[in-house]
Amino acid sequence: MLVWLLVLGAVVGLLALAWKGPELWTFTSPQDRAVRELAKMARQAKRHNTIVRYQAGLPFVITHQRRGLVYMLQGRVVSRSELIRVLGRSGLETVVRVEGEERMSLPNPTRMTLLDSHLPR
Repeated sequence: MLVWLLVLGAVVGLLALAWKGPELWTFTSPQDRAVRELAKMARQAKRHNTIVRYQAGLPFVITHQRRGLVYMLQGRVVSRSELIRVLGRSGLETVVRVEGEERMSLPNPTRMTLLDSHLPR
């Protein structure tokens, strides 16, 4: 019985090591982390047809999605107030300007669908 418990413990330990092991012994430098965060924001911006903007050397993205405006800073979604706080003194003016630009590029939602067969010829 004791042998079976030891074997089972060893198997579980090896499975856990194979599952979480790479996270334990890989070290990522801050430069690699910054590049991954920037790539994540660039994908988000490209997906929503906008660009990555810089303010005081900090990259950020503001996109308009179905749930409203979404703010992204350093590869993670943040609140509007946190983005303004991090951007510094001119953060509010920058965020308001970018929000206005994003709202201008929104599609105009229409509730009416026109079919070709119903159009006058």
